[in-house]
Amino acid sequence: MMLSVEDIHSYYGDSHVLEGVSLAVARGEVVAILGRNGMGKTTLVRGLIGFTPPRQGRVLFKGRDVVSLPPFRAVEMGMGLVPQGRRIFPSLSVLENLRVAGANGKERWNLERVFALFPRLAARKAHPGDTLSGGEQQMLAIGRALMTNPDLLLMDEPTEGLAPLVVREVAKTLDELRREGLSILLVEQNVPFAAKVADRIHVLSRGRIVHSCSPAELLANDEVKSRYLGLGS
Repeated sequence: MMLSVEDIHSYYGDSHVLEGVSLAVARGEVVAILGRNGMGKTTLVRGLIGFTPPRQGRVLFKGRDVVSLPPFRAVEMGMGLVPQGRRIFPSLSVLENLRVAGANGKERWNLERVFALFPRLAARKAHPGDTLSGGEQQMLAIGRALMTNPDLLLMDEPTEGLAPLVVREVAKTLDELRREGLSILLVEQNVPFAAKVADRIHVLSRGRIVHSCSPAELLANDEVKSRYLGLGS
């Protein structure tokens, strides 16, 4: 198992945000976490990579408990992050944003491979990050995470604010990465997107996983979609 999350409890001060979340991601699997705003999705991602470590429970990555490790150690072990809002460096060029991830050209993912995956980034490699479109910035955020050569990619709201055409491009990219054998934990609100790319789906509400199923089962379950995701039938 690539990732095993066992009964984690996370807090912000005295606020109990995650209340016993457990899940797993196998090698080469895409697992989606769906839920409305404020339900704990980003807290989950931050806890896994070490920004907001859970106070209880275990996070096993490649069999090792990483709860006590700082984020850079998790990255060194093979955990990559595509954060919500992209968080690229606006004054750095595309090339500099990618190089800051530290790959030296000998790893599985390097500049050549990232530019092959995202030809638009290659065409704009000298442009500052803040001159890119939203879709190009998302490509850059994914490319930067790949430059750390991850085995597990954590993606927090990768389709947020993107046009439907760009969302389809992101879905195509995730399919390619899965074929490469990359494991992906995807946090999303876009139900059709998640259902298209994921192998399994968990629904998070008020800090707990309240429903787990296949994408097809979720799409057919109007009660869950309405109650926890705010979608009509």
